[in-house]
Amino acid sequence: MIIVVGEKLGSGGTRAHLARLLDQDETAMMEPIAWLNLWEYPGTRPETYVAMILLAASEGDLIVMLGRRVARAFWQSDLAPLETVARIGGPTFLALPHPSGLNRWYNDPDHAEDARVVLRALWRKFR
Repeated sequence: MIIVVGEKLGSGGTRAHLARLLDQDETAMMEPIAWLNLWEYPGTRPETYVAMILLAASEGDLIVMLGRRVARAFWQSDLAPLETVARIGGPTFLALPHPSGLNRWYNDPDHAEDARVVLRALWRKFR
């Protein structure tokens, strides 16, 4: 299973941006991916969501953390963009810069291509 965790996944075209990187139709990505927001509502405690996600995730699952703030919530803030780490008996984590228009990381063509390559490989492996 692939679990994509962001701050506000319904805004800014996040799903559309990831679909373009994966060369997939956005609607085709809805079923095999669990889309979760850590800060869905004011006053939301991300620690609660993180704990639930980690309890539900297992070995063979991929948790895609969109942005530094989400990575910090998972205690993975030391990961570089596109870096993965697999936990023994647990999920694999991927640090991905948030694909919002505010993040300029994807404006570099080399970064965008690297993201495409990594995401497509992980899509094939974890889907």
